Amino acid sequence: MEQDDDAPGDVTGLSLMEAAERIAARDDRPDEETIRTVLAEVAVERIVSEDGITELESDTSMAVSNAENRAEYATMRVDEVEAAAAEAPDLETVAARLDEFAARAESVESRALDLADRLHELIHRREYSESVYEYVRDLRDLGQDADALHGDAQQLATDADELERWLDSHETRVGELSADVGAIEAAFDDLKTAADRLEEPDVIGADEPDPATQWFAVTQRQRVNELVVADARAELADVRTWAERAGEETADIDGLADRLDDLESRRERLGDRLDDLARPAWREQYGEALSAVEATLDEFEPPVDFGAVQAALDDHGPA
Repeated sequence: MEQDDDAPGDVTGLSLMEAAERIAARDDRPDEETIRTVLAEVAVERIVSEDGITELESDTSMAVSNAENRAEYATMRVDEVEAAAAEAPDLETVAARLDEFAARAESVESRALDLADRLHELIHRREYSESVYEYVRDLRDLGQDADALHGDAQQLATDADELERWLDSHETRVGELSADVGAIEAAFDDLKTAADRLEEPDVIGADEPDPATQWFAVTQRQRVNELVVADARAELADVRTWAERAGEETADIDGLADRLDDLESRRERLGDRLDDLARPAWREQYGEALSAVEATLDEFEPPVDFGAVQAALDDHGPA
């Protein structure tokens, strides 16, 4: 017997088109295309199927279980690495890494508990609700969130393995820092290229940000890089202290220090160049924003949480 538009949401047995039309006709429902996309998850030969719903329930339950298991493993690895870090010296660089991993582990664990609660609530809701669309939509969202958590937990476990190697090996610490310095050098190359283009602002394409905006963006990045270099120097100092206490050779550290000295000189030269390039109209447009950027950056010191830096800078225009 065909349901009318005021009937409950059980549209199993209807075609995707019929089900979408019926649900979209009710108040506060999305458009038909959105509804069809959701219900297609449980359709068999384009018919909304109870078997399809059962299969989606099973797949979602499995995704949640896998995410929980991966989250448990990741938090266990973090605990193990934290225990191993007890042998490391009391340095800011070590403490900052451990704090970051503890926060990530706490987040992963909390999200896993939330997934389990949501799955329990959904399965219970299905027992007394006939609203197929909302149920399928929420199952699909839960499955996507479970997949995202699984990926984040896997990354956390992988990063914990890398942290363990970093704690265990002077060569690993120096190699990682050398790679970071190389990335900073590449970033400075990009900034130089951007500054070169500002030498002739009239040739900047119409589909690009205007020259004033590009000047502000490059200048902001140049100021941020003062903090980047300072952060690398602070880590280098800790790695040197660690090496000296362990009786390790420090020639490789001396080489990194020379590279950072060169980067600081490059940063200062770039700052002078950007000051010379600035046109009065550019300063008029972005002077206050740059002052705000500088005040914001002054609030940070090594070891730097650059995610927090970027979040703080988002209020001041392009980065």
